[in-house]
Amino acid sequence: MDIAASGGELRAAARLARECAVLGQAVTLARWIGTGRRPVTAGQVLRQAGIPAAAAALGVDVPPRPRTMADVRALHRPWCAAVATGLLQVGGGWVTGGPALQGWPPGDADLLAGWLEALRKVCATESYPQDEDSVRLLALALLTVLGEPRMPVTDGLWQPVVTAVRVLCDRYGKESWGPLHAADRYYDLETGTPLAGLVALLAGFGAVAGGPGKPAITPLGRWAAGHLAAGLPGLADPGMPVGVMIAEVARFSDEEQQDHVAWGWLAGREPAEAAREILTAAEEMSSRLRGVAVRVAETLGQDALPAWREMAAAPNVGPHARAVLAGWEQGPGLSDADWAWLAVEEAAAALQDKGPDEALSRVWENMPGADLDARLAAVRATGQPDAGALAQAVAEFAASGAARSIDQVAELKVSLSGVRPPVWRRVRLPVTATLGDLHDAIQVLFGWDGDHLHVFQAGKKQYSDPLMDLDETGDEGAVRLPDAMARGAGTIEYTYDLGACWEHEITLEQTLPCDPGQDYPICVAYKGDSPVESWSEEDPEEPEPFNLAEVNRELAALGRGPE
Repeated sequence: MDIAASGGELRAAARLARECAVLGQAVTLARWIGTGRRPVTAGQVLRQAGIPAAAAALGVDVPPRPRTMADVRALHRPWCAAVATGLLQVGGGWVTGGPALQGWPPGDADLLAGWLEALRKVCATESYPQDEDSVRLLALALLTVLGEPRMPVTDGLWQPVVTAVRVLCDRYGKESWGPLHAADRYYDLETGTPLAGLVALLAGFGAVAGGPGKPAITPLGRWAAGHLAAGLPGLADPGMPVGVMIAEVARFSDEEQQDHVAWGWLAGREPAEAAREILTAAEEMSSRLRGVAVRVAETLGQDALPAWREMAAAPNVGPHARAVLAGWEQGPGLSDADWAWLAVEEAAAALQDKGPDEALSRVWENMPGADLDARLAAVRATGQPDAGALAQAVAEFAASGAARSIDQVAELKVSLSGVRPPVWRRVRLPVTATLGDLHDAIQVLFGWDGDHLHVFQAGKKQYSDPLMDLDETGDEGAVRLPDAMARGAGTIEYTYDLGACWEHEITLEQTLPCDPGQDYPICVAYKGDSPVESWSEEDPEEPEPFNLAEVNRELAALGRGPE
């Protein structure tokens, strides 16, 4: 579909965005909140007590006792749009009027950008947890079909949309089952019309006119079709300069998405030559981009061995090359100097990516020394090109008085779901702990034997042990507790044994200063004995009484690591 737009078409698109029902309701919600504030849930939506008044403000009907505002689309869509456009601000357990309200509506360019962000947010919230892009891709497929000159009107939209979904998923490295499964949510059971709900969603945003029987794309829908895919991991152009390709790959944190983007550039190249070009360019890159470049080159496998051997003596890529060769048993083990250099490279990348607190945590965990000054001296001694800037940034942050993650513990309540009487544990772990560390602690807290698969759910993302090779999961060892909790709005889920499905709800209750004399993790409260993991009627067992002292001995051993 031709997505080029003239000035008149952009003005028409902006007018439709300004007049669309969802943004109009978003403005009404923001004005209803006004200069006051109202409490929100951990899921960042209005509490149940506020739902009737919000519904009355918008003039929409709601069920008598909705479980959550997120279940009421007529409220949740305007809410998401208001938050996305800055008409509302949510934080600290409250919602208030946002900065955009006073100057609403903005100019055409800002209005279209806000409208697009609102549509993306609604699509993400209505997607299944496994892929928050599924509804966005489904909507883009529908707009693509509606934008074709010979849009089908007699045989229905379903098959053309299915074809468009598959094309888009191939382009962006997605599984087509996600968008097609999400389409079930928009099926009209009364009329038997597929995608009727999706047409209604896009009509509410002004992207589609007409009903499900004969929808038509609007100028705003045509504009959206050219912009809705922005941010998805498309294949890199094989003609890109290598540095541009690596920068494009680095825009994505998910390794599968990085691999998909890079593949567009790698596919037509001989592995050793491609690796040689990437690693040569990486020599002059920042620490963060160099790490991305090295990982991309690693995906080429041992067919690229000649390039790795050639780069093993390079000042900046050399330590990475020696680590890769050692991992492939094609070279000696790493020296202490190489390990330290790579640890500083990782901390410098963290500084560039996440800021000084995360950089400090990496330095504290990986560098030798009795205190921070000694560790920073070890950083400088490596000679890594960013070592001086890293040490200075970390020292300034440490001296600023800002809260440091290395000085804090997170208090979590871990509850077994669907178990009566209730069974739960309250545990404290370092804020710097990862989901992998939390998995180890939960195994001890509930006496699980560790023989089964497990998975964390944090918002729309799933994490597990990468050695399990579960589809659509990130590395639990690469995600710290605060990041996971932020994704899950303060609550995440953990399922142990994907057959029996022992489900745990994990809630962040508070963050506290570390006690210097205390070993962590530590269980500070509990209720109930752990259920028998593999209970059978033929050989029934009674749960073992929970032994707090023994559990804390095992947890302390976890915190100390291997002897």
